[in-house]
Amino acid sequence: MRGSGTRMLKQLAGVLALGGLGILPAAAQALSPQVMALYPPQAGELAFVDLQAARRSPHYAQLKSQVLPTNFRDLEEWARSLGVDFDTNVDRLSWVYINTGDPANSDFAGIAEGAYYLDDIRKVAAESKLRSWAHRDATVYSLGENKRGIEFVFAFPDNARLVFGFRPLVEGILERAADGGPSLLDNAVMRGLVDEVNRRAPVWLVLDPVYTQLGVRQFLGDAADVPGAETLAQRIVSATLRLQLDRGLTATVGARCASATDTLWLASFLDTGLFFQRQRFNESNPTLARVLSEARIERSGDRLTLTMAIPEGDLVSLIQSRAFTLSF
Repeated sequence: MRGSGTRMLKQLAGVLALGGLGILPAAAQALSPQVMALYPPQAGELAFVDLQAARRSPHYAQLKSQVLPTNFRDLEEWARSLGVDFDTNVDRLSWVYINTGDPANSDFAGIAEGAYYLDDIRKVAAESKLRSWAHRDATVYSLGENKRGIEFVFAFPDNARLVFGFRPLVEGILERAADGGPSLLDNAVMRGLVDEVNRRAPVWLVLDPVYTQLGVRQFLGDAADVPGAETLAQRIVSATLRLQLDRGLTATVGARCASATDTLWLASFLDTGLFFQRQRFNESNPTLARVLSEARIERSGDRLTLTMAIPEGDLVSLIQSRAFTLSF
């Protein structure tokens, strides 16, 4: 698995692929406190997807094939090698990234809640000659190492949870499941951000200050060289993303800045960026240009909200034009 994928619109596309593809107007499931209590307190990025809702969409398979990030495509393949199908076995999916000091090599772990047939998994693993061991009464399977020599593993503490990620983090999750201990529930910043989005959308993402600034820099790309852009990035202290789909898709990005003045500058910067993107796509993809022209930016004190609504007809057109594969 690679480092964090916190590129605002690219991250949006990745989350879309895993769950925000077809949320019908049913109540959103929530990330439970019991699951949050398994994640380490230093997690700086947390995402949640209600996959049960996603699978009700007629557009799910098409969008997923277009925009599923490579690392999650690998994750699905590894799960399939153990007889686990994310499209049938998994109901809720969450994951975290943890800053290691190197943005390209963030630590990663996640929990897939669902239903698993452990005897069948053990049989498949044995036939595939996967190395396995027991850790805190959970069976752990090794799926190889990354470039840093850290093992990527799957672990099944019971028949309702699959824990996946780098071995040290996964074993930490298993130890918290057995004994308790400091967890993400003790991180006041992240817990406050989760409270803003949990149950309000079937798909959401929250970023602490470190990951927010990393995401803003990645989102800006070449625009980061514009005078004042780097300073502005440093003044954005947290961010959230929510995805809803009834007949069309609505994506809401929230940001909190260091001051109301910083929020004003951010709004102006985003407005200018949207203008240039509209000009870029006016001829090549007029539907996307129209969607960008209807984006709303709202300010309130030190907070800013960017809302992009895609009507059903435009959503179908964008899928057909493979617009969701774009990154900008």
